[in-house]
Amino acid sequence: MDFSNESSPIKKPTQRDVRMQGLAASSGIAVGRALRLDEKGRQQIFYVVVSSNQVRSEVRRLRDAITEARAQLEEIRSKLVRELGIEHSYILDSHLMMLEDERFQAELKQEIRARKINAEWAVRAVTDRIVSAYKQVQDSYLRERSTDLEDVAARLINILSGHTKFNPEELNEKVVLVAEDILPSTVAELNFNNVLGFATNSGGLTSHSAIIARALNIPAVVGLHDITLKIKTGDAMVIDGTAGEVILRPTKPLIRDYLEKSEHEAKRPTNSATRVAEPTMTIDGVRIKLRANLELPNEIVSLPLFGAEGIGLYRSEFMFLNRLPNLPDEEEQCLLYSWLAESAGDAGASIRIFDLGGDKLSLQGFEGEANPALGMRAIRLSLRVQEIFKTQLRAIFRANMQGNLRVILPLVTTINELREAKKIIEEVKRDLKNERVKYNPNTKLGVMIEVPAAAMMADLFAHESDYLCVGTNDLIQYILAVDRANESVAHLYQPFHPAVLRTLAHLVRVAEAENKPLEVCGEMASDPVQAIALVGLGVRTLSMVPTSIPLIKNALATIDCSSVRELMTKALKLASADEVQELLSKELPNQAPRLVAALASQS
Repeated sequence: MDFSNESSPIKKPTQRDVRMQGLAASSGIAVGRALRLDEKGRQQIFYVVVSSNQVRSEVRRLRDAITEARAQLEEIRSKLVRELGIEHSYILDSHLMMLEDERFQAELKQEIRARKINAEWAVRAVTDRIVSAYKQVQDSYLRERSTDLEDVAARLINILSGHTKFNPEELNEKVVLVAEDILPSTVAELNFNNVLGFATNSGGLTSHSAIIARALNIPAVVGLHDITLKIKTGDAMVIDGTAGEVILRPTKPLIRDYLEKSEHEAKRPTNSATRVAEPTMTIDGVRIKLRANLELPNEIVSLPLFGAEGIGLYRSEFMFLNRLPNLPDEEEQCLLYSWLAESAGDAGASIRIFDLGGDKLSLQGFEGEANPALGMRAIRLSLRVQEIFKTQLRAIFRANMQGNLRVILPLVTTINELREAKKIIEEVKRDLKNERVKYNPNTKLGVMIEVPAAAMMADLFAHESDYLCVGTNDLIQYILAVDRANESVAHLYQPFHPAVLRTLAHLVRVAEAENKPLEVCGEMASDPVQAIALVGLGVRTLSMVPTSIPLIKNALATIDCSSVRELMTKALKLASADEVQELLSKELPNQAPRLVAALASQS
């Protein structure tokens, strides 16, 4: 880009070298001028009370808007398939599924009829209620799905109001997009040739925007908090998507350095030759299973594309979240779980019992809690509201005729919770048998290790269940007493903290002693160095977002497992996360020289 181009409508920078640190959402370097977008493309909407005679007209407007939104999303989906391949179309599939959800549509219409209001306000009100429920969920991946619903709602409101938002297809100059957030469908609509990168205030590494950016090889940094307040359209900027850094108004020498770096990276070979279908093996022949974390049924098409060996974690609460306050019945759940069983093949699927609080399900007697993370949720709620638990169990047992489905109990803290759950499971089996309903009585039962109490009691849990599954996201938060979403203390969320590593090593020893499988399904599994550390500790099955599997497969193929195990034995004797990171930074390149090249090829 020519920064001296006076004829450009973009203004010259006025300040120099402001550095901002965010989350490295998509690697690579972008050097260009900023185009600042309005906040999420949202516009102000108004509350309008309509007469009884106008209610039918508002419902009709809503119906027409849904039809138009469907057409727009299908067009964007077709473009994604053309540009990126079918494996990324599931992102728009999830938008279409949200839009087409009969209960969502029914709730919108009911909002109009009951409150006699305009369709725009009904969309906003219903969406805000559902998004509020999403944001209370502990699982970060699920929390970020609220962005997808916001995306669908924004499209509906734009259509209803006739508002014309920024059209990314009309970009005729190469720019770096800067926004509070960039909705997934906006990313999908981009003229890929004219967007150098993007930087946002919010967003996470598992957001669909970040996933699409990685697929497009567009450098992106998210979670910058207030970049929109520090930059204006026309300012020069650098995005270092590998380091998660943004530099506003860089000096000319710095621009020159980054342009050279960008050219150097462009010459690196791509990683398109990843052999996803081959089993994952370390250099010394240790077999590692890489499974997928899913919550949308449509994502199941991504399993063979990324080389996943079945589903390590299916977050069933997504089905519930989409239906609040009404819950799917046994038949509907059975149909979905049967599809999972059929699609997952011999490697199978592990279904996590729904992990929500009672207030989110609008259950009678449940109010909002001051601290829902430590409140009535997950297995605690299932044991309290047994009808919901039993319905889900019946559906899973009936769907598991191939014997490849498993059940995981979340947030188990006491052995009594496991025993009570097993008693209910036996009641469900007895009922099915008495009703002469076909079901699988041998469905495997796992326990999620997410709290320190469960980790300390893991030998008992392993003894009384079929396998253990470690959710590192929650386990690390609870061990270190850190809310990683709280920016004041997020730096204390340390996967390499010795207490975390010692806990994981303890869990591996317990599982080996009890001869029970141990799987890790938290975000540690998606980071190459952390995944290597887990393998060094003895973990042999990792589950992650499907798009991370090729990266982890390549990284693990560069290591000698016995050497990494010796390295982690040293790490377990260190006193701080910094010391562990220093050890790994120093030793891993020596022990696995191919690792550096493998990671660099992904950059």
